[in-house]
Amino acid sequence: MKPVANTFSGVQSRVTGHVAPGFEPVVQAFAAPIQARAALGAACTIYHCGEKVVDLQGGWKEKSRTEGWDDRTAALVYSLTKGLTGMAAAVAVSRGLLSYDEPVADVWPEFAAHGKGRMTIGEALSEQGGLAAIDFKLTLDNMGDEDAICAAIAAQKPNWKPGEHSGNHAYSLGWIASELIHRRDPQGRRLGRFFAEEVAGPLGVDVFLGLPDTFNRDRLARIEGFHMQDLFIRHTTMPWPLTFAMCLPGTLAFRTLNNPLILEGPGALDCEEFWRIGQGGAGGIASSAGLAAIYQAFAEGGEKLGITPEVMDYLKRGHTHPKKGLRDEVLTADMYYSLGFEKPFDEWEFARTRSAFGSFAVGGSLAFADPDDEVAYAWITNTLGTGKWDDPREKIVRDAFYRCLETIA
Repeated sequence: MKPVANTFSGVQSRVTGHVAPGFEPVVQAFAAPIQARAALGAACTIYHCGEKVVDLQGGWKEKSRTEGWDDRTAALVYSLTKGLTGMAAAVAVSRGLLSYDEPVADVWPEFAAHGKGRMTIGEALSEQGGLAAIDFKLTLDNMGDEDAICAAIAAQKPNWKPGEHSGNHAYSLGWIASELIHRRDPQGRRLGRFFAEEVAGPLGVDVFLGLPDTFNRDRLARIEGFHMQDLFIRHTTMPWPLTFAMCLPGTLAFRTLNNPLILEGPGALDCEEFWRIGQGGAGGIASSAGLAAIYQAFAEGGEKLGITPEVMDYLKRGHTHPKKGLRDEVLTADMYYSLGFEKPFDEWEFARTRSAFGSFAVGGSLAFADPDDEVAYAWITNTLGTGKWDDPREKIVRDAFYRCLETIA
């Protein structure tokens, strides 16, 4: 790969890194939102056919603009964490600890309360379980108490009849997966430790579900968040019905996305207390290089992590759609959730083939694998945008990459 030459004057973009020959246009697309101050900092890493063809970092780690984002920088990646949870679950299924087709209650008997007894693990991990909004009052002080939270989830009445709809399980997906792994793992490990020892560790990547004490906090990019009023003032790709619903107490969107109720917005989760918890729906810490490397392990078939061909085929094919369609009951727009990931569908073709699976996050970040196209992709930022998917800052990079791919193919 060739070193990046910063094509912009001044220091605001500060793009460093490398691209392979033929992918030079990605540099300008990546630098543009940083130059325009639409992003404080960002990073992007992309593999194609096993080669790292893009590895870029740009902008700044914090608002004072004194430390640049470099190749060792990691950040809180919010719902990109769900894909990491899906990876851990795929490893557990491949090891025979779990089956996507078995009822959750076979592993976790208390979960059968309020008609949840027939819900399968596949349905639960595909956010069809109706446990998007949970009744347990979350705070930064109690979000690490998995025993109490999982007991509350097991006892709760679902928000809809499981299997009929899907909806963004913003936090609860992580706890459900963690409890399932904990109950079947011979060592009794919960999600964070299982992920560290069975996924991130073998690949040697800077990706964490629960930031260890040994990690140098100076390497973290700090999040520049948004407030509720910014959803209206700086509106981008978020559906307007969701924008209003998030601000109306009592709606499913408000109950799901504002528990814990943090008036400062999602940026307030960027703190030591939350980093340590390793919350499996939104608490991951990662570099773009680490994310892309894990997705590359899946893009090339998953053998490095012991993923079986049967599990890989399931991830590529996708879980069965909800009986009443893809409309997300929380986000008020169609979305295809599958086994801890999102997949392409008619209204959001984030990759060139339907074999792809990955996750998007509040603020605009995106990471995915496309096994049929042999692509692994990660773009992250520390400036949270006010969209949900296809954030303009990210999409111009992805579009530039695919244009390059078409040219060199």
